[in-house]
Amino acid sequence: MSIVVEGVRKTYGDVVALDSVSLSVEAGEVFGLLGANGSGKTTLNRCLAQLIKPDAGTIQITHHDLASDPHGARSELGYLAEHPMLVPTLSGREFLRFIGGLRGLAPAVIEERSDKWLDLFELRDAADQRVRGYSQGMARKIALAAALIGEPQVVLLDEPTNGLDPPSVWLFRQVISQLQADGKTVLLSSHVLPVVEKACARVGVLSHGKLAAIGTVEELRARADKPGADLEELFMHFTGLDRAILERLADAGLGS
Repeated sequence: MSIVVEGVRKTYGDVVALDSVSLSVEAGEVFGLLGANGSGKTTLNRCLAQLIKPDAGTIQITHHDLASDPHGARSELGYLAEHPMLVPTLSGREFLRFIGGLRGLAPAVIEERSDKWLDLFELRDAADQRVRGYSQGMARKIALAAALIGEPQVVLLDEPTNGLDPPSVWLFRQVISQLQADGKTVLLSSHVLPVVEKACARVGVLSHGKLAAIGTVEELRARADKPGADLEELFMHFTGLDRAILERLADAGLGS
């Protein structure tokens, strides 16, 4: 397994962000992590990326335990945060050089890989412009390039399509397919359910810090007894949001 999460709990004061979450993701798998705002998705990603520590439980990244071997785990991981931290005074190319240096890559390797991602994401013409002048979509692409420049075995993508236009979303899906073909493991967290349904073999649904459901779409359909349901309907079912929204509509006099 490339990712193993066992009994992870994380609280912020009285708020339980993650409540004994356990899941595993196989090597070469694209796994979708779904949840409404406040469900615990970003908290779990931050625990995996070692930005915060869980209060209880264990996490392994490619057999490296985060508690006993944090550096080994970090060397195998690439992370695109929902709100990535860029260095606005650097150009796009300088930012990739900076991240490549932190990864311990040789200068020639950094240049080669930077050119690859700059060309693929159509950022070559903006490569020497400061990041602070980038559009939201351009900033997202340079952050994704930075997450991938170290060619990590495990890639965490938190809302990766935010700010991307349809052609860029399509390109992103091709990148995901290629990562999988190369044997990489991808944990994809997104509100764009059609992207998740097309890219992921299995999904996990978080609700109020708990793992409400996990499996293939067919397995979730069987569990929900909804043979023809798409991922959106299944998501609403397992989070209980379908019932909550229908109740609010009825209270507002808008129910059928």
